Amino acid sequence: MLFFHQKKHRYMRRFRKIFLLIFIQFFVFHYHLFAQDSLLTADEAVKYAIQHNFGITISKNEIDIGKINNNWANAGAVPLVNATANKVVGVNNLQQKLNNGTVITKNGNTTQNFNAGLAVNWTVFDGLKMFATKRRLEELERNGEYAFKKNLNETVYNVISSYYNVVTINEQIKSTLEQITLYRDRNDLAQRRLEIGTGAKYEVLEAQVDLNEQYSLLLSLQNSLALAKTSLNNLMGKIPDTSYNVVDTITVNELPTIENAQTKIAKQNPDILLANSDLTILFETKKEINAERLPVVTLNGFYNFARNKNGAGFTLLNQTYGPSGSVGVALPLFRGSVVKKQLAVTDIQIKNQQITQAQIKNNIETLLRNAYINYNNSLKLVDLEKSNLVLATENIYIANERYKKLNITSVELRQIQISYSDAKNRLYNALNQAKLAEAQVALLTGDIANL
Repeated sequence: MLFFHQKKHRYMRRFRKIFLLIFIQFFVFHYHLFAQDSLLTADEAVKYAIQHNFGITISKNEIDIGKINNNWANAGAVPLVNATANKVVGVNNLQQKLNNGTVITKNGNTTQNFNAGLAVNWTVFDGLKMFATKRRLEELERNGEYAFKKNLNETVYNVISSYYNVVTINEQIKSTLEQITLYRDRNDLAQRRLEIGTGAKYEVLEAQVDLNEQYSLLLSLQNSLALAKTSLNNLMGKIPDTSYNVVDTITVNELPTIENAQTKIAKQNPDILLANSDLTILFETKKEINAERLPVVTLNGFYNFARNKNGAGFTLLNQTYGPSGSVGVALPLFRGSVVKKQLAVTDIQIKNQQITQAQIKNNIETLLRNAYINYNNSLKLVDLEKSNLVLATENIYIANERYKKLNITSVELRQIQISYSDAKNRLYNALNQAKLAEAQVALLTGDIANL
């Protein structure tokens, strides 16, 4: 009976080994299959997004709308020309009694009236409103360009952030596969030690739990990788299930001095340019409103043709045609203080926009300082974690050899393996944070599209 149970346990252990081997080979196979996809670099992802991102495409179209609207006709400086034509046909009963005693009676009398004309109306002075409107339209066109640049820069930043998130998860998957190999070796050693009587059952169970935990982590990372790639595809304007491979390194570039970054921000940051543009638009709007207080001078020109034809009566045909012209002056005397109230509202809007400008500048300065702090600290962490990883790599090799010789317990080996895994993950995260801080500075300075 005892022999039967021992044999049963051996079969169960062999079955678990086979299952675990198939499981890890399944993931390794799919991982290598993934690695065979075409390589997508960060630069390629950014270039593709610039050409195909939906939001960027819409922003480009908004620029075209601004260009179309920016013209003197919309500003009210172009003459208006209207052509009119009207024909009236009627049937009337006529009855006339003249002073000489003559009586004229005619039923079914037809009349035909035809009028045609050409009218030109040109506002030559409207309190300079048309010039303020034209400047506002020009600023709106520039505003659309700034909005496009803002959308472009933010999209590029999101693409870079999403891309290196994929890289980080991909490297974490590699690390987890390496950990699975280490944990599987530890599990095999614990099994053999139990079989020869030098180990304990709890060591085997602990090794199996830790190994299963790594498989669970691998599944979770595979899921996170799929989601991250889908998000990146969406930013690039690709279909969600597009497959590709990414680079396996994160290269962090040197940042400009904070003084140079501040100078670029003042000249290139889209948020600041947009805030300045919005303020300019409000000033031009105020001029347009103020022009409502001033007189309006218009030139009017006409060319009319009129033809009246009657079947009976004194005048059987009357036809006139020829040009005419006039000068019109309109002076606003009272409008219920509407202009005054509109100006008061605009003044408040201008004050709010000036406060918004100060707020945006302060927010950007805060983001810039934080980005430099994150960048410098992340680089320090990268250097530290590289050193830690060298030590952890050497330590885990020694620990494995000592465990084989029964010089350390499984608990000690497990802790060393965890330390090794944590060191690698901290290094990836530090590199990713440094890259994001670099991208944040480029976003604030307006250089993100050239990163």
